[in-house]
Amino acid sequence: MKSKELFLFRKIIPLAITAAGIYVTVRFSTECSRGIWNGIMFCTEVLVPSLFVFMAISAYAVKSGAAMTVSKPLGGVSKVLFSLPYPALSVVILSMIGGYPVGARCAAMMYEEGQLSADEARKAVYISVCAGPGFILNFVGRALLGSPDAGLILLIGEILSVIITGIVIGKTVKADHHDNPLNIRSEKKDNLLISSVTDASAATLRMCAMVVICSAMIEVIATVSPDKTVTDISSAVIEITTGSSMLCGRYPLALIAFFIGFGGISVHLQIYSALGKLSVNKALFFLFRIIQGIICSAATYILLMIFPIEVSVFNSADVGLTMAKSATLAGSGALILCSLCFLGTVNKLRSRR
Repeated sequence: MKSKELFLFRKIIPLAITAAGIYVTVRFSTECSRGIWNGIMFCTEVLVPSLFVFMAISAYAVKSGAAMTVSKPLGGVSKVLFSLPYPALSVVILSMIGGYPVGARCAAMMYEEGQLSADEARKAVYISVCAGPGFILNFVGRALLGSPDAGLILLIGEILSVIITGIVIGKTVKADHHDNPLNIRSEKKDNLLISSVTDASAATLRMCAMVVICSAMIEVIATVSPDKTVTDISSAVIEITTGSSMLCGRYPLALIAFFIGFGGISVHLQIYSALGKLSVNKALFFLFRIIQGIICSAATYILLMIFPIEVSVFNSADVGLTMAKSATLAGSGALILCSLCFLGTVNKLRSRR
């Protein structure tokens, strides 16, 4: 019986998925092409400009040891809240600043650099899933909702959900500290910048590929869906950026907060692609994302009761929006400032040695 079940999962199901994929690609070739084009445009206009520089900075901070230096004074906070050593706290902080896939990549790099054990890095990945301030404040708050206050409430709700979910994970998931067999810190200091940029390039390319696939799926679903509500919710489940543009102005803010906390399948795939040699329990990761989405929605609902704001719901007017609005001049300036701060920290540490 076990051999039959093994054959079912390893042979029949992959064949069925492959056949379905070929059918959809041929049957909805126009829709797939349009979705792929939209995904490529989103990557070139939003994802790469807003994430690539920060991915490179984060890689440099981890490889040079600057991230550990900054987080070391707050080691007690990391132990109390998340039951993790202080290097993992820098992963959580970088994810809150940089956005969804940054934390996962930093955790994977700390594992590869020998700064965290496999269990500790895996636990940090479960916690460090957060939408960046630029996405929530600029894209969702200002561009989609036309309300900076709504964006601020969503951001606070998201940060609270990360912390509360992190506390739950810290108390329920065990992480043994042991010597890391992948301790491969052998590269020269002079090559850190090149290595960081190369690492960020590979991670960004993998993330873009996941976005393109999910964009094609959304176009097909929009074509075959019998109802716009189904299309809107399905889009939010698959890809948060497209989903947010469909939800904002039509659905309550607490529902939008849930999907921001959940992240979307596209974000999940981006995180998996950024893990490198590190592996995670995908079912457990998915469960924690649902929990985080619920907490984010509840926190946003409570914040709205305390600080009521005017947000248009079920607005029939369609607002023309471009993805490029999430990548602003202020956001670019913030990334450059972060770069200078990190580089300045590293240079100062070197001069002391």
